[in-house]
Amino acid sequence: MKILKLLFALTAVFTVFMACEDETVTNYALQDISAPQNVTANFSIAQDDTGMLTITPAGEGASTFTINWGDEQKSEVIIDAGQSASTVFEEGEYLVRVTATGATGLTSEYSQLVTISFRAPENLIISVNQSASNPANVSVSAEADFATLFDVYFGEEENEEPLQLMPGGSISYEYQELGNYIIRVVAKGAGSATTQTTETITVYEVTSPLAAAPSPTKKAASVISLFSDVYTNIEMRTWRTDWSDASLTDINIEGNATKQYDALNFVGVEPANPIDASSMTHFNIDVWTGSSTQLRFKLVDFGPNGTYDGGDDSEHEVVLNLDNGDFTQATWVTLNIPLSAFTGLNERVHIAQLIYSAGPAGQATVYMDNVYFNNENYVSLSAPATAAANPVDAASTVYSVFSDAYSDPANVNYFPNWGQSTTYEQVSINSNQVIKYGNANYEGIDLGEEVDASEYAFVHIDIWSADYTTIPFFIIDTSGERPVDLAVNAEQWTSIDIPLSAFTDQGISVENVFQFKFDVQFNSGGTFFIDNLYFHN
Repeated sequence: MKILKLLFALTAVFTVFMACEDETVTNYALQDISAPQNVTANFSIAQDDTGMLTITPAGEGASTFTINWGDEQKSEVIIDAGQSASTVFEEGEYLVRVTATGATGLTSEYSQLVTISFRAPENLIISVNQSASNPANVSVSAEADFATLFDVYFGEEENEEPLQLMPGGSISYEYQELGNYIIRVVAKGAGSATTQTTETITVYEVTSPLAAAPSPTKKAASVISLFSDVYTNIEMRTWRTDWSDASLTDINIEGNATKQYDALNFVGVEPANPIDASSMTHFNIDVWTGSSTQLRFKLVDFGPNGTYDGGDDSEHEVVLNLDNGDFTQATWVTLNIPLSAFTGLNERVHIAQLIYSAGPAGQATVYMDNVYFNNENYVSLSAPATAAANPVDAASTVYSVFSDAYSDPANVNYFPNWGQSTTYEQVSINSNQVIKYGNANYEGIDLGEEVDASEYAFVHIDIWSADYTTIPFFIIDTSGERPVDLAVNAEQWTSIDIPLSAFTDQGISVENVFQFKFDVQFNSGGTFFIDNLYFHN
């Protein structure tokens, strides 16, 4: 019995061994289980009036391709990766679909509308888009009647092979040298005749930014801003100290204030008062340079005595190199440097100098914008925690529109239907009613009567927002409407008295005021709160 059991066991082992020889087992658990990617196809049309089209599909991770010719009279064909398939079409349009199948059985599809015509292509139009930030990068698209495909020659090589462009698509190319180039596009159909056109472009060196730096998106309450059109900036003593080795020009790019430093070796920047950045986590700056290979940023803390070289100074410089990929030339780069990287700073309570340097020394031009410290760990408030301060103006000198401190007219409409997206509600904060406008684009207040505000000197408002640091505020009079920008301190009540002369100096009367308006369409979707809106002397 023991011998029979042993023979059975040996037979089973032998059978398994033979089975392993006859069959390859694929362990998909060890493979990347995903569908083929970047599926495309190269098309070749025979220009001999036969209508023969050849397709060579390609795709990452594809084992086979199934081709549906888009013609009910033709059967699908399956080919292996690297192979081609051909068929003959009558004149017409055909939606060719290529399904790529990977080793796991997952599929991806590519489709292309193909025109078969024996006529010469007509009405050829090409579009050449050249990158403003990097003119060496171009993309080309084309369209033409009766064209199956396009051959594109970019003109950089003497005997270049054309790149194929299909109708409805585009192709990109990067030139290696500066200069003038003729881009030639040849439209081809199923006949021997072709149509072509050319466009000349210039690949030039970009020496200055053509677009403004991107607007920062950090919450204003989490920021100490030195220079930015987006935030309220602290007072600065200078953006170029006397001991600097660079020239400074204040410029505007697309209406955005920007600092331009030429022949930059090093430059000192000093705030009017030392900066307490102890609650901040990062130093931010947007830079653009076409020539620098090194950028250096130094922070200097003067210590508690607030005096340079007073014995308690500390400083540290962060060095960024082009070769290390720390920044890129000829494009805006947003640097978000952790303050922990400034290891030589003993503290960050009395920062009194920033020093920028560049290499090659004295040869670089650097543009800068959006210079600020910020706290990445800041948790934004969604509503004020306390009410606005009670107004102190005597009731006899006030015409109130909305305030618990005064009597408001009965006919005021705080939410007239102007087709706005803005929402409205009155909320109580510390037993004080305030107006909340959410999802704002614009919002009006209808006074219910015409008010002769010429009897008053100011219009007062208390405003709070976590989303806006500037809110355009309009007085609407029968003579017209004019705005004044309200500067809002982020996440705290801002009490503002606007001289009515700020409106009358713009050419309107305030003798028949019947509406107010807030307009934040430049940055829709935010929330703001208002209280204590009234005219007064």
